[in-house]
Amino acid sequence: MKFKKIYLVFSKAILLFLVFSFYAWSLETIVVSDKRFDSTVVDTPSSITVITKEEIRLSGVDHLVKILRNGGGVQVSDLFGDGTDANIGLRGFSSTSGQNSLIMIDGRRLNNADNGLPDLNSISVNDIEKIELVKSSMSTVYGDKAVGGVINIITKKPDSLKLQANARYGSFNKRVLFGSLENRHDSGIDYRLSIHRHLTDNFRDNNELSLTTVNARAGYQYSAGKIFFELQKAKENIALPGALFEDLLRTDRKQSLNHEDIIHTDTQAGRIGFEQALGEIAEFRMEYTNRFNDISGIISSAGNPEKFSSKRQHTELTPRLNISLNLLGFETNIYTGMDWFETDYLIQSRFGLTDNTQTQYGYYYRTTTTITSKLNVYGGFRHGIVQNNLLVDTLSFGRSLPDGTEIDDTANAFEAGFSYQLTSPWRVFAKLEKNYRFVTADEYSAIADNNFFSQLFGFGASVPLPQTQLGYSFEMGAGWQNESNDYFNLQLYRLDIDDEIVFDPVTFLNTNLGNTRRNGIILEGKYSLSETLSLSGSYSYLSAKFTTGNFDGKELTFLPFNSGRFSLNYEFSQNAGMYLEWLAQGKRRFDGDYANDFNVLSAYSVININFRYRVNKVGLSLQANNFLNNRYSDAGVIGFDFRQAFPSPLSETFYPAPGRHFMLSLNYEY
Repeated sequence: MKFKKIYLVFSKAILLFLVFSFYAWSLETIVVSDKRFDSTVVDTPSSITVITKEEIRLSGVDHLVKILRNGGGVQVSDLFGDGTDANIGLRGFSSTSGQNSLIMIDGRRLNNADNGLPDLNSISVNDIEKIELVKSSMSTVYGDKAVGGVINIITKKPDSLKLQANARYGSFNKRVLFGSLENRHDSGIDYRLSIHRHLTDNFRDNNELSLTTVNARAGYQYSAGKIFFELQKAKENIALPGALFEDLLRTDRKQSLNHEDIIHTDTQAGRIGFEQALGEIAEFRMEYTNRFNDISGIISSAGNPEKFSSKRQHTELTPRLNISLNLLGFETNIYTGMDWFETDYLIQSRFGLTDNTQTQYGYYYRTTTTITSKLNVYGGFRHGIVQNNLLVDTLSFGRSLPDGTEIDDTANAFEAGFSYQLTSPWRVFAKLEKNYRFVTADEYSAIADNNFFSQLFGFGASVPLPQTQLGYSFEMGAGWQNESNDYFNLQLYRLDIDDEIVFDPVTFLNTNLGNTRRNGIILEGKYSLSETLSLSGSYSYLSAKFTTGNFDGKELTFLPFNSGRFSLNYEFSQNAGMYLEWLAQGKRRFDGDYANDFNVLSAYSVININFRYRVNKVGLSLQANNFLNNRYSDAGVIGFDFRQAFPSPLSETFYPAPGRHFMLSLNYEY
């Protein structure tokens, strides 16, 4: 059955390819670009921040999550302070960021069909060429989960023969080794192989991490296109210390209540793709991806350790076509294609067995029309389909969904916008988009168990199935950029979400809690005062509230009103320099405090410093994080205090971040 589906999708992709191929050769020649691969700031009605490998090197950071903090409008909630377990959201999404902020690596999705977070640990900073933060709703082009925006991590591609080795050692017995080898031959064959090993005890008790990743890429480029394949193997073991109640936090910030909790993750991923130019006016691209996650471990519930296991098989096919032509006298780019995703999701826990196969289809097109040399207008449409074949185990109490329940739905997205180049350095833009995100594979099945808890704790007689989340995003802004790549961006946005799907950690419900509204402002920029001194920074303001339902007028949780960063880079000499960074996070409601009954998680700020020195091909850096040794928690959740008799009262819990810590790095390139 599964192979039949794949065959049908491939057939449609080839038909699409042939139809547009026949049409394309009769059109006028215009340069082509693929928005899903080669996004540019000026060719979109959106705000895009590009973080380059040079900026990553200057900052000295050792984890992807720490890099993403550099972008305005990014919400980061780091449970352990080192990036190994963190939520990354764009424009007002925190605990639900994995379902509303799309993260991709070279155009391949890292988000899952269930509520599991994207695996960011398997991406070494040494493999990153640049990162694009698209702070705009992108459901028309990318479909499900691109409500808040898109983060596209672009890895290094093979160039000339190059060997790189990196070794890091730091606080908490942190040891990181990395090595890569790449080459590109005149024959068109290229390859790149990288190996990453990460070991650390981390700041907290029972928080050891062991991670090994291997990435391989090979390709062949010919006159009219190229083919490539990629393989990844990752194995991770991470112990989980859990949250601390406030009294325990004051006693010992390092302690753990969950001494047995641990997660083992084994990931295998492969992708094959090709690009084919159709004359000089069009290009066809297609990739097929297969990713398998085998997860097992122990997670404590109310202080009791419980074993679980989960398997996730994700496949995707993404054919697309880009055509540039002269249409009615206007230069027009037509971007069209389809997406097919299928995930087999299986989890076994004390609540029983959940088995769901979720399949998504998406058909879309997007046009860019040049009205004048300064004005571009944009429009697009997507039709999305989701199908669920949900199998649940009757051994689990409270089950309310029969075996084989099928839950299907459709949703549409559209966009309209413009970009106008006022002067050589200045542009203005505006965009309206309708977006959607489907219910995840485990949000349906969890309701079956939640009916039991709902009756037990008096939350209601029954829990309705969650419905597809829909919304509208409007953004407008201005950007300035000079020839030296100094820039300034301003964006104002509003996100209105209907039937937002939220997991409530108090009632254990995945449900539509009501309509919400997010109003935000993002300011960011970079400026070089001289050849040796440059400044950069960002500021984000966010107001996020429920507008209907039981929590009407209440603030959304885990989101700061204000956040910002400032950095200074100074070159002492041609070989030596310093990078100084200040990060600030405003007050936030604890995750789960939708009624706004509890205190707020305190604001904090930290200063990070990186000193670097380079001699020929050898680079040395020393990074001091949280240099002023501030005591803070980057995450907090409302949960039951299981130490007290049933029914346990609700309480604030904290995930303390590490104090001052250091990292020494040695890098060699040949």
